[in-house]
Amino acid sequence: MFLWKYLVALILCASLAPVHASVRSEYEIKAAFFYNFTRFVNWTHLPDNESPLRACVIGDNPFGDLLEPLNGRKSQGRKLEITGPDDVSADHGCHVLFVSVSEARNLSGIVGAAHEQKLLTISDIPNFIDRGGIIGYIKQGNVIRFEINLRVANTLGLTIDSRLLELASRVIR
Repeated sequence: MFLWKYLVALILCASLAPVHASVRSEYEIKAAFFYNFTRFVNWTHLPDNESPLRACVIGDNPFGDLLEPLNGRKSQGRKLEITGPDDVSADHGCHVLFVSVSEARNLSGIVGAAHEQKLLTISDIPNFIDRGGIIGYIKQGNVIRFEINLRVANTLGLTIDSRLLELASRVIR
């Protein structure tokens, strides 16, 4: 069982770029997770497999250009597009929404609008999944982990692969 979890974790942490001899930064790891989240979540309400999967970052982009290599990559047969809307109240065609820490004071409104649009929400705002978000990054010591609010995901028609759920440090069911 441990070997299987290790192999899945290795796949989820797969590099977005060639392997470097240096230690990966926090946001390089989060960017790798970000991409893999799109691979292990299914949007049951999407009409076809032809349209791109749009990932949006709202607020100050802590990733810098680390998400740029994701533009054009395939995830579940769809081409990924990365963009940054000014606000989430308008329909920007997003499927995935990363909420920056800079938007913490607006979180309630952002999460509410994201729920209306059935978006997968991801953030590193503290207690994100307890405040209605779906996937929240957390740091345990020097290790980047994540938590999942499966209850919210299911309500929005998002299906999260069991392999991802097993790797989460906490799941709200």
